[in-house]
Amino acid sequence: MKHHSIKTYRRIIQISVAITFIILPLLNQLGFTFIWGNFLNIHIGPLNLTDPLAVLQITLKNLYFPPRLLMSTGIVLIIAMCFGTIFCSWICPFGLLSELVHGLAKRVLPDSFKKLNFQNSGFKIKIYILASGLLFFFLFCTTPIINQVSMPFWYSQIFQYLFIQKHVSFAVLFVAVILFTEFISRKRLWCRYICPQSFLLVIAKLLNPFHLKVGYHNEKCISNKNNNPCQKACSLSLDPRTLSNLLETECNNCGDCVVACNKLGKALNFQFSRHFS
Repeated sequence: MKHHSIKTYRRIIQISVAITFIILPLLNQLGFTFIWGNFLNIHIGPLNLTDPLAVLQITLKNLYFPPRLLMSTGIVLIIAMCFGTIFCSWICPFGLLSELVHGLAKRVLPDSFKKLNFQNSGFKIKIYILASGLLFFFLFCTTPIINQVSMPFWYSQIFQYLFIQKHVSFAVLFVAVILFTEFISRKRLWCRYICPQSFLLVIAKLLNPFHLKVGYHNEKCISNKNNNPCQKACSLSLDPRTLSNLLETECNNCGDCVVACNKLGKALNFQFSRHFS
C-alpha cells in the first residue's frame, strides 16, 4: 500500500483552505455563518482567530489590552509556539501560490537565467520593515495599517469584493505583481523577506525551545556538495543541514526537505527538541 508523503497532505490542506476562501463569501450570502470573515479576523463557530499584528498595533497605540482580542490572537500564537510557522506553509493561500509560481519558474526559465542571489537573513530584513511600519503607524495613523499588507488577507478580500460587493478588488493586481516579481527572480521574496504577519509567529515559536522543527542527523547524511536534495527541495533556498538558531527563523516547517531526504536516507525528520542533532 502506497504511503502518502508529508507534501501530499500539506497540498491537500493548502488547496482546501484556498478553495474555502473562494466559496466562503457565496456560502455566507446563502446563510451559512458557521465560518465567516477573512484572514485578519476569522470566526469558526464560537472560535474567533485574530491577526496578532493587528492586536499588537491596537495594544501599543492605546496602551490597552483588550481581553477578547488577546484571547483570539493568543490561540494563533500558541499554535506557533508549539508547531512553528506552519500557517505559512500549511494554511496560507498566498504561500501556496508562491510555491507554485516558484516551481513553475524553475521548470520554465532556463538554467542560464541569472536569478537574484540574496544571502541576507530574511528575518533581519523583516525587523527593519516592521520597525519602519510601526514608526509610520505611531506618527500618522489611528487604526492598524501594517496588517493591511497581509497577503492572505488580500487573497480572501479578492473573493469577498467579487461575490459580495460585485467588483474586482485592487488586490488582484497587487498579488499578481508580487507573484510575477517572484517568478522572474526565482525567489520567494515576499514570504522570506517581507511578510510582516510571519514576524510575530517566528517570535512566538522562538519563545518555546521545544517547538516542532526539522532535525538533522549528520551521521545519516549521504549527500554531498554536488548532490544536496534537501536544499534543492527547499523553496526558500535554505540548507537544512546548516540550520542554526538564526536560520531557523526562516524555516516554516513545510517538510519538503524531509520528504526529499527520506528518498535517500533518514538524515532529516520533524522533532520537538531544543537543539539540532
